[in-house]
Amino acid sequence: MLMILMLIIFGMIFFSLNIKSWWLAQNFFFFFFFFMYFKIPMFNYFLNISYLFGMDMFSYLMFMLGIWIISLVYISSFNFKTNYSNYFNLLMFIFLIIFYFCFFSNNFLLFYIFYEINLIPVIILIYGWGYQYERFKAGFYLFIYMIFFSLPFFSCLLSLNNFNFMFMYYFDYFNNLNFYYYMFLMMIFLVKMPLFMFHIWLPKAHVEAPICGSMILAGIMLKLGGFGIYHILMLIFKINLKFNYLLISLCLLGMMVLSLVCFFQSDLKILIAYSSVVHMGLVIIGFLTLNSWGYFGSLILMFGHGLCSSGLFCLSNICYLRFKSRSMFLNKGLINIYPFLSFWWFLLCSSNMSFPPSLNLFGELFLLISLMIWLDYFYMLYLLIMILMFLYSLYLYLYTQYGKLFFNMNYLVYINLSEYLLLFMHWLPLNLIFLIMELFC
Repeated sequence: MLMILMLIIFGMIFFSLNIKSWWLAQNFFFFFFFFMYFKIPMFNYFLNISYLFGMDMFSYLMFMLGIWIISLVYISSFNFKTNYSNYFNLLMFIFLIIFYFCFFSNNFLLFYIFYEINLIPVIILIYGWGYQYERFKAGFYLFIYMIFFSLPFFSCLLSLNNFNFMFMYYFDYFNNLNFYYYMFLMMIFLVKMPLFMFHIWLPKAHVEAPICGSMILAGIMLKLGGFGIYHILMLIFKINLKFNYLLISLCLLGMMVLSLVCFFQSDLKILIAYSSVVHMGLVIIGFLTLNSWGYFGSLILMFGHGLCSSGLFCLSNICYLRFKSRSMFLNKGLINIYPFLSFWWFLLCSSNMSFPPSLNLFGELFLLISLMIWLDYFYMLYLLIMILMFLYSLYLYLYTQYGKLFFNMNYLVYINLSEYLLLFMHWLPLNLIFLIMELFC
């Protein structure tokens, strides 16, 4: 574990202070990804446990996803390479260190500290490389939503300090917690997912963030909330059995409402952001049902969503760079101008629809079985939500690819090979990793 941390620190010092090569920094992240893949062997549950750090399959997969997304950020952020590249490299390595301490921490207090610290580089990314003046309001929303539930969670940790803040599974330890403890311990993670009614910060942050910010937000930052829910439920699972029906009902209602809201959106980024909220609602439901089907389904869907949603944001950014607008009314008839780009729109939208063999399909099937085990008649509502998810993904594809052209083709810029490579590297693991599904089960 220490060797991994030292390699990250060495890269941060080397690339942020001395080396200004953009592609060398990107290749370092690719090297680091394959180093982690081949260095870490298959294991049963825990690996390299120390007092503060340890690794299980959940944390390993989420950290690997974070490395992969950051390596793709360099391809998508080609336009930033001359604008303070040293600071950008430093920020990416700070993200990686935060992911390391969050996913490999065995201590709730250490996890909580870095869980809150991750707000700082996100806000810097939005303020420093954002598009419009409204980015300051988006950063304010993000800060307020996260900090508001931070102090109650920390107070609950201090009052439950008998377990020394460790990620240990005391199944019979906290039997007498009340509803307020349950909500205070859960809401800090549910807001990050985000839960319906606490999701307003996510569309605003996505709209104002640059493409690198949207990729990190959708690809890995939302997964920190799921990781925290997984570990906190191990401590409060008995009280969760009493009150989880409230959150599950709210998630189902929110998924229904937001799926309908997606049909009335004209901004590509906002539509994809609301789609992320719907998918994260499925993840919350999977964890709250407290069975193995829900756990594996949530893990698979989190991994698949991180790749699919990040790829869709890259597609919207490619269109934005050509048309200077994210409006769906202006981004029409793309199949007539960029037929090969339309092909990638189809592939990623179909993955968002949960077409086989994407990971989203396996995750949603697992979560459907989990919900049927928990309460049999809820699965009808879940099936209706899946149909709506299919329809708004189809709406996104058809509305952008067909219709009357708005722009003159003589003024359009061709798409370069690196952007197609970026889309391919999102789609490939999303649709071929099912060949090694034993990673998730």
